Amino acid sequence: MPNSPFQELTVAEVTARLQLESHFSFHEYDGDGRIVRHYAEDAMIDGDIDLDALFWDGVAGIWAEKDFVVNGTISNWEIDTPACFLAIGRDLICKNLVASSADIRVGRDAKIYGLLSSTYNHGFLEISGDAHAKTIIIDDHTTIVRGKADAAGWKDAEHVEIALPVSSWIKEIRPKFRAEFFDADGDMICPNGNVELVQALLAGREILRSKA
Repeated sequence: MPNSPFQELTVAEVTARLQLESHFSFHEYDGDGRIVRHYAEDAMIDGDIDLDALFWDGVAGIWAEKDFVVNGTISNWEIDTPACFLAIGRDLICKNLVASSADIRVGRDAKIYGLLSSTYNHGFLEISGDAHAKTIIIDDHTTIVRGKADAAGWKDAEHVEIALPVSSWIKEIRPKFRAEFFDADGDMICPNGNVELVQALLAGREILRSKA
Protein backbone atom coordinates (compact mmCIF):
# COMPACT_ATOMS: atom_id res chain seq x y z
CA MET A 1 0.00 0.00 0.00
CA PRO A 2 1.46 3.41 -0.94
CA ASN A 3 2.09 6.06 1.68
CA SER A 4 -0.67 8.57 2.23
CA PRO A 5 -0.23 11.85 0.37
CA PHE A 6 0.57 15.00 2.32
CA GLN A 7 0.52 18.75 1.79
CA GLU A 8 3.64 20.81 2.40
CA LEU A 9 3.11 23.79 4.69
CA THR A 10 5.52 26.37 6.02
CA VAL A 11 6.28 26.58 9.73
CA ALA A 12 4.58 29.98 9.77
CA GLU A 13 1.34 28.45 8.42
CA VAL A 14 1.02 26.01 11.33
CA THR A 15 2.45 28.07 14.19
CA ALA A 16 -0.87 29.31 15.58
CA ARG A 17 -2.85 26.11 14.97
CA LEU A 18 -0.28 23.89 16.69
CA GLN A 19 0.77 26.50 19.26
CA LEU A 20 4.37 25.87 18.30
CA GLU A 21 5.73 28.68 20.40
CA SER A 22 4.45 27.11 23.62
CA HIS A 23 4.13 23.40 22.83
CA PHE A 24 7.07 22.58 20.58
CA SER A 25 10.71 23.64 20.25
CA PHE A 26 9.65 26.51 18.03
CA HIS A 27 13.04 28.20 18.10
CA GLU A 28 14.55 25.17 16.37
CA TYR A 29 12.23 25.46 13.36
CA ASP A 30 11.51 29.14 12.79
CA GLY A 31 13.09 30.73 9.73
CA ASP A 32 15.17 27.76 8.64
CA GLY A 33 13.23 27.02 5.45
CA ARG A 34 12.02 23.61 6.54
CA ILE A 35 8.49 22.44 5.74
CA VAL A 36 5.76 20.66 7.69
CA ARG A 37 4.10 17.58 6.24
CA HIS A 38 0.36 17.94 6.76
CA TYR A 39 -2.08 15.01 6.63
CA ALA A 40 -5.66 16.29 6.83
CA GLU A 41 -7.20 12.78 6.96
CA ASP A 42 -6.20 9.41 8.41
CA ALA A 43 -2.66 8.68 7.23
CA MET A 44 -0.62 5.51 6.75
CA ILE A 45 3.13 5.13 6.26
CA ASP A 46 4.39 1.77 5.01
CA GLY A 47 7.79 1.47 6.68
CA ASP A 48 9.94 3.22 9.25
CA ILE A 49 10.16 6.95 10.02
CA ASP A 50 13.52 8.45 11.03
CA LEU A 51 12.76 11.78 12.70
CA ASP A 52 16.44 12.74 12.82
CA ALA A 53 17.00 12.18 9.10
CA LEU A 54 13.76 13.93 8.18
CA PHE A 55 14.80 17.07 10.02
CA TRP A 56 18.12 17.28 8.20
CA ASP A 57 16.31 16.59 4.93
CA GLY A 58 14.25 19.74 5.43
CA VAL A 59 11.17 18.52 7.35
CA ALA A 60 10.46 20.48 10.52
CA GLY A 61 7.51 18.36 11.55
CA ILE A 62 4.64 16.03 10.73
CA TRP A 63 1.10 17.17 11.49
CA ALA A 64 -1.58 14.49 11.16
CA GLU A 65 -5.02 15.81 12.05
CA LYS A 66 -6.56 12.36 12.50
CA ASP A 67 -5.10 8.85 13.01
CA PHE A 68 -1.45 8.27 12.05
CA VAL A 69 -0.48 4.65 11.33
CA VAL A 70 3.15 3.68 10.75
CA ASN A 71 3.81 0.09 9.70
CA GLY A 72 7.29 0.25 11.15
CA THR A 73 9.39 1.98 13.80
CA ILE A 74 9.40 5.71 14.53
CA SER A 75 12.94 6.54 15.65
CA ASN A 76 14.67 9.57 17.12
CA TRP A 77 18.05 8.51 18.52
CA GLU A 78 19.69 11.94 18.74
CA ILE A 79 19.57 13.32 22.27
CA ASP A 80 20.96 16.84 21.80
CA THR A 81 20.20 17.92 18.23
CA PRO A 82 16.74 18.97 16.97
CA ALA A 83 14.48 16.46 15.29
CA CYS A 84 11.27 16.46 13.26
CA PHE A 85 8.27 16.99 15.55
CA LEU A 86 5.09 14.89 15.52
CA ALA A 87 1.66 16.41 16.14
CA ILE A 88 -1.03 13.70 15.98
CA GLY A 89 -4.65 14.76 16.36
CA ARG A 90 -6.08 11.36 17.24
CA ASP A 91 -4.43 7.92 17.60
CA LEU A 92 -0.83 7.02 16.87
CA ILE A 93 -0.28 3.40 15.84
CA CYS A 94 3.19 2.02 15.13
CA LYS A 95 5.50 -0.95 15.64
CA ASN A 96 7.99 0.79 17.97
CA LEU A 97 8.60 4.34 19.14
CA VAL A 98 12.12 5.44 20.12
CA ALA A 99 12.07 9.06 21.31
CA SER A 100 14.86 11.33 22.52
CA SER A 101 15.10 15.01 21.50
CA ALA A 102 11.91 15.20 19.40
CA ASP A 103 8.68 16.86 20.50
CA ILE A 104 5.86 14.34 20.10
CA ARG A 105 2.23 14.98 21.03
CA VAL A 106 -0.61 12.51 20.54
CA GLY A 107 -4.19 13.73 20.86
CA ARG A 108 -5.71 10.41 21.91
CA ASP A 109 -4.17 6.94 22.37
CA ALA A 110 -0.80 5.51 21.35
CA LYS A 111 -0.93 1.87 20.27
CA ILE A 112 2.59 0.48 19.98
CA TYR A 113 2.99 -3.20 19.22
CA GLY A 114 6.51 -3.47 20.63
CA LEU A 115 8.66 -0.95 22.50
CA LEU A 116 8.13 2.63 23.59
CA SER A 117 11.47 4.01 24.77
CA SER A 118 11.99 7.66 25.68
CA THR A 119 15.44 8.83 26.70
CA TYR A 120 17.16 12.00 27.90
CA ASN A 121 15.77 15.34 28.97
CA HIS A 122 15.87 17.39 25.76
CA GLY A 123 12.69 15.93 24.28
CA PHE A 124 9.00 15.80 25.13
CA LEU A 125 6.37 13.10 24.68
CA GLU A 126 2.74 13.66 25.61
CA ILE A 127 -0.04 11.11 25.07
CA SER A 128 -3.44 12.55 25.99
CA GLY A 129 -5.13 9.16 26.21
CA ASP A 130 -3.83 5.67 26.96
CA ALA A 131 -0.49 4.15 26.00
CA HIS A 132 -0.62 0.52 24.88
CA ALA A 133 2.69 -1.28 24.27
CA LYS A 134 4.55 -4.48 25.01
CA THR A 135 7.16 -2.54 26.97
CA ILE A 136 7.51 1.12 28.00
CA ILE A 137 10.82 2.42 29.35
CA ILE A 138 11.23 6.05 30.45
CA ASP A 139 14.87 7.02 31.03
CA ASP A 140 15.53 10.65 32.10
CA HIS A 141 12.88 11.99 29.70
CA THR A 142 9.80 14.22 29.98
CA THR A 143 7.06 11.76 29.15
CA ILE A 144 3.42 12.32 30.05
CA VAL A 145 0.68 9.72 29.61
CA ARG A 146 -2.61 11.19 30.82
CA GLY A 147 -4.51 7.91 30.60
CA LYS A 148 -3.46 4.42 31.61
CA ALA A 149 -0.23 2.67 30.68
CA ASP A 150 -1.11 -0.77 29.37
CA ALA A 151 2.38 -2.24 29.23
CA ALA A 152 5.23 -3.83 31.13
CA GLY A 153 8.18 -1.58 31.88
CA TRP A 154 9.25 1.22 34.19
CA LYS A 155 10.09 4.87 34.67
CA ASP A 156 13.32 6.09 36.24
CA ALA A 157 11.77 8.58 38.68
CA GLU A 158 8.55 8.89 40.68
CA HIS A 159 7.68 12.36 39.32
CA VAL A 160 7.37 11.13 35.72
CA GLU A 161 3.69 11.38 34.74
CA ILE A 162 2.97 7.81 33.70
CA ALA A 163 1.47 4.96 35.73
CA LEU A 164 4.53 2.70 35.82
CA PRO A 165 6.76 1.49 38.66
CA VAL A 166 10.13 3.14 39.31
CA SER A 167 13.10 1.00 38.35
CA SER A 168 16.26 0.98 36.23
CA TRP A 169 17.94 -0.96 33.44
CA ILE A 170 20.40 -2.73 35.73
CA LYS A 171 17.60 -3.90 38.01
CA GLU A 172 15.45 -5.13 35.13
CA ILE A 173 18.00 -6.88 32.93
CA ARG A 174 18.34 -10.64 33.25
CA PRO A 175 21.49 -11.60 35.19
CA LYS A 176 22.93 -13.60 32.30
CA PHE A 177 23.00 -10.47 30.12
CA ARG A 178 24.40 -8.08 32.73
CA ALA A 179 28.06 -8.48 31.76
CA GLU A 180 27.19 -7.78 28.11
CA PHE A 181 25.80 -4.34 28.89
CA PHE A 182 27.26 -3.28 32.27
CA ASP A 183 30.76 -3.14 33.73
CA ALA A 184 31.76 -4.35 37.19
CA ASP A 185 30.72 -1.01 38.73
CA GLY A 186 27.23 -1.22 37.27
CA ASP A 187 27.79 1.43 34.60
CA MET A 188 26.59 0.95 31.04
CA ILE A 189 29.39 -0.22 28.75
CA CYS A 190 27.95 1.47 25.67
CA PRO A 191 29.41 4.99 25.28
CA ASN A 192 25.99 6.12 24.03
CA GLY A 193 24.14 5.19 27.20
CA ASN A 194 21.18 2.84 26.74
CA VAL A 195 21.41 2.63 22.92
CA GLU A 196 22.62 -0.98 22.79
CA LEU A 197 20.00 -2.05 25.34
CA VAL A 198 17.21 -0.44 23.32
CA GLN A 199 18.58 -1.94 20.10
CA ALA A 200 18.56 -5.39 21.72
CA LEU A 201 14.87 -5.02 22.56
CA LEU A 202 14.08 -3.78 19.07
CA ALA A 203 15.82 -6.87 17.70
CA GLY A 204 13.49 -9.06 19.75
CA ARG A 205 16.01 -10.22 22.35
CA GLU A 206 14.43 -11.17 25.68
CA ILE A 207 16.99 -9.40 27.87
CA LEU A 208 14.59 -8.20 30.56
CA ARG A 209 13.37 -10.06 33.61
CA SER A 210 10.02 -11.78 33.28
CA LYS A 211 7.11 -10.11 35.07
CA ALA A 212 5.03 -13.27 35.36
